[in-house]
Amino acid sequence: MDITGLMQEMHNAKTEIEQEIVKNKVMEQFDSLSENEKELVRETFIKSLDNVIKETKEFLEDVDLKIEMLEISKFISLSQIAKTYFGKTRTWLYQRLYGYKVNGKPAQFTPIERQTLANALKDIARMAQDTSLKIA
Repeated sequence: MDITGLMQEMHNAKTEIEQEIVKNKVMEQFDSLSENEKELVRETFIKSLDNVIKETKEFLEDVDLKIEMLEISKFISLSQIAKTYFGKTRTWLYQRLYGYKVNGKPAQFTPIERQTLANALKDIARMAQDTSLKIA
């Protein structure tokens, strides 16, 4: 059973009739399998869903980060954050924030870089708090 091919067919099906035809094809093939093969298909399907869920969560986290950083960039210099906390250019930071392609792949933060960015923002918040207390 070619699950990937059938999933691609389902994805390409535009109308409800096309989707129903593919669904029937899937069910026919699935019904013709042995119990062991059916279990293997179920396990493969579940792993595939787990991967989709993981990728979706990562994507949404990246979108949230971009939105938050866009808001913050109205008040603080992302260029200075890149230079001070990463020793990199503003371009490097923007590549990761917006997923620009670098060497053919979308750039993204490593977990360590995400933590560095979080620490940088905490540090800046602390400096702002200290300054506000001094002038109050």
